[in-house]
Amino acid sequence: MTARELLSVGELPPRELLILLCHHLGVDQAEIYRDLDRPLPAPLLRRLRRDIEKRREGWPLQYLTGHAWFWSLPIEVGKGVLVPRAETETLVEVASALAPAGGRLADIGTGSGAILAAVAVERPDLRLVGVERSRQALRFAERNLAGRAEVLCGDLCAPLREPQDVIVANLPYVREDEYDGLPADVRREPRMALVSGKDGLRAVRRLVRQAPDHLVPGGWLLLEIGAGQSGDVTALLARRGFQEILRQLDLRGIERVVGGRWPCAPN
Repeated sequence: MTARELLSVGELPPRELLILLCHHLGVDQAEIYRDLDRPLPAPLLRRLRRDIEKRREGWPLQYLTGHAWFWSLPIEVGKGVLVPRAETETLVEVASALAPAGGRLADIGTGSGAILAAVAVERPDLRLVGVERSRQALRFAERNLAGRAEVLCGDLCAPLREPQDVIVANLPYVREDEYDGLPADVRREPRMALVSGKDGLRAVRRLVRQAPDHLVPGGWLLLEIGAGQSGDVTALLARRGFQEILRQLDLRGIERVVGGRWPCAPN
């Protein structure tokens, strides 16, 4: 079978088949299109068939290729870690703009380490630390960060040893009653990285309570949130005493990042 024949069968969307072909052949799409009628070796076809079947069963495409692209960086992912998504790049943009020169930035619930990997590219002057409670996810973070950030195992802010200028977090924010309606491939990702109580904000509430004890005066807490949650999260920050509260839209026009600044002096 040739690449042309495989693409014409329609077992998966052409874009996904191309991604799998590139992965197994170790080439880019341009090279595949230059030689669509080259016969594909039988061992490669067998591996492709296995991945096609897994994809049809709902496995994330990124788990099959072993990486996701985030901030134009290849991020290693696999079973047991959340796949980084484009909307999270909004958090990277805001954090990179607000962090002071030479400051400290912590990513709480770092998962694959994608946020810190991107911030390290944009702001190499920063001292970075990631915290993750899942040891499985932590191994991905350690490989993706490759020494560019300290990686600590623990729950929320507990492992932090120094006050931070910026704390960022993409914590789980899916409501319990939303989970069964998520796409099949999303439900293959770790549930603990997706769901957070009846309203999706259980983890966010805990972090909002803890963060001031781990921020310098004037430090920022920046949170990625789900659609429709900005009002509730803004209220949480304001009640805790955060000031200069900001809301940032993602490229789809959704208020994706909400943040606040801890006051320089007590109110």
